[in-house]
Amino acid sequence: MLKNCIVFGVAAVILSACASTSVTSVSRNQIMISTSAAPVCGVSGAQKVAAQMAAVETIRRGYARFVIGGMQSQNNVRAIQTGPTGSYTTGSFNRYGNTTYGNATTTYTGGGVIMTGSNDASLLVTMMNPGDPGFTNGVDAKSTLGEKWQELVEKGISACS
Repeated sequence: MLKNCIVFGVAAVILSACASTSVTSVSRNQIMISTSAAPVCGVSGAQKVAAQMAAVETIRRGYARFVIGGMQSQNNVRAIQTGPTGSYTTGSFNRYGNTTYGNATTTYTGGGVIMTGSNDASLLVTMMNPGDPGFTNGVDAKSTLGEKWQELVEKGISACS
């Protein structure tokens, strides 16, 4: 039982680091961000990664601020119950005269729940520099990423935690 808990915990930690993002240029200053995150992240985790990647891509493309003009999200996660993979039977009996009494117990092993699918988020992002219309209403990309913004711009965002 403890072994199963440890395996599940390790799997949850590994999966929490799984998010991928693709970026599509729509115009000179507009991009579409599509993020797919592991089941453990949830839709909010996918949205968080997409918003951070909007900030990353804004800086990478030479802009200072961005506005999210549209957003979609989707949960495609499924839980699949698998059947047992093995079994063993134990039994005992007692005999009294010409009568035998007994019992048997069958224990099934293996099986479990498998989580599949992803949580997805898509953003339409407009990037701006000072002097562009709407710049004052934009979100500052560096502030969104925090103090380690340079490292995040270099590596990107791949974890929903």
